[in-house]
Amino acid sequence: MNTFNLTEIDDDVLFTKDVVLDNSFLLACVSVPVTAKLKQALMEWEFRQVFSDGDLSQAVAENNAGKQDAGNNTEEVTDEFEENDEQQIQEEAVVVNVMQHAISIVENNDSEKTVSIEDNKLFLVQTVYNEYLKYIEDIYTLFVTHKKLEYERISENIKDLCVFVNDNRRYMLRVLPNTLEETRNYLIDHAMRSTILALAIACQLRMPLPKQTELGVACVLHEIGMLKIPPQIHMSNRKLSAAEMKTIYTHPLFSYNILKEHSFPLSICLGALEHHEKVNGMGYPRRMTGDKISLYAKIIAVACSYEAITAPRSHKTARESFNAMVEILQDNGKYYDPTVIKALLYTISLFPIGAYVFLNNGKIAQVVDVNPANPKLPVVQLFGEKDEKGEAIIIQTGEDVKISRVLTRQEVADVKKSVAK
Repeated sequence: MNTFNLTEIDDDVLFTKDVVLDNSFLLACVSVPVTAKLKQALMEWEFRQVFSDGDLSQAVAENNAGKQDAGNNTEEVTDEFEENDEQQIQEEAVVVNVMQHAISIVENNDSEKTVSIEDNKLFLVQTVYNEYLKYIEDIYTLFVTHKKLEYERISENIKDLCVFVNDNRRYMLRVLPNTLEETRNYLIDHAMRSTILALAIACQLRMPLPKQTELGVACVLHEIGMLKIPPQIHMSNRKLSAAEMKTIYTHPLFSYNILKEHSFPLSICLGALEHHEKVNGMGYPRRMTGDKISLYAKIIAVACSYEAITAPRSHKTARESFNAMVEILQDNGKYYDPTVIKALLYTISLFPIGAYVFLNNGKIAQVVDVNPANPKLPVVQLFGEKDEKGEAIIIQTGEDVKISRVLTRQEVADVKKSVAK
């Protein structure tokens, strides 16, 4: 991947390969020029470089030749390119109905007809998850390049996701810690993972659909203020200085202002503003106590913390989901709302959904659902075993069959590898 300084790129240049931002976001396809307007937007957000596998020099020569042929029509062509570029990004990022698109992918997949009902369901859930992950990346890309956020469009797509999570909660939670490859940008991955957890907690709290939708929108966009912080800080894999940490602490304020400027409801703006507040008043940016923090922010705080512990980052390794659950349960009312913590426990269980475990009978299983009567005794699916109909064997842990311990990530990888052989 080649690096290009924005100040050294001529206006309206055509690259020979796609151009991306931070080695992650697609900025311009091969046939789309890098316009002055696009470069100005990037510079305002402190992005100084772009990346491409292509060659700039040939593209510059071809582009300059084109400008000479165009003569006085250069400005008109440039404006047309800018308009087409912006329209293309808006259509791809905002207009598409994400859920319908995901379902169409599943319906057009021939392989799903040859597998079990359980595998079909997991394939559907994985597809929906991946499509929403791409959608969130499109939202952030559109904002970075064009400063656009459309509440109504985003809200409609997130409402569909809320309904899907309500109907498929135990399957969606299995995607989070185990089956999804890490995305290229941690902000996108974090937003998606946290949103699914937050919506699952909202289901447990019996939150009505309109409120779930607002919570989902707030969680998807709660970190968007990070885009106003230089990427060398918020995407760094090194330990940050005290001054740099103070800069990071400003991102909830940036998120709040961005959402307010784009006419998002106040409840959503406050969810983004307060998601780092702590119930003991030691959070930021306003050091609010628990009675003053919005419910959306309290839910996002727990979901984000759990996700941050279990997700790998460039500067740390991921910890087991069981350890993350135990750590949050040991909070004792310092940081998180006890009601939300209890909702998380009864949403994913003490041995969280998706975790692989050793049973006392010597078998390996995956946690697939909670036990409403006892979060210490979840429902598990025996690993690699099928019944006479070819369906997965699912059992309730209890007095006879108990969980001995949680498998490490390496143990899970080794077990899956041995089955694949």
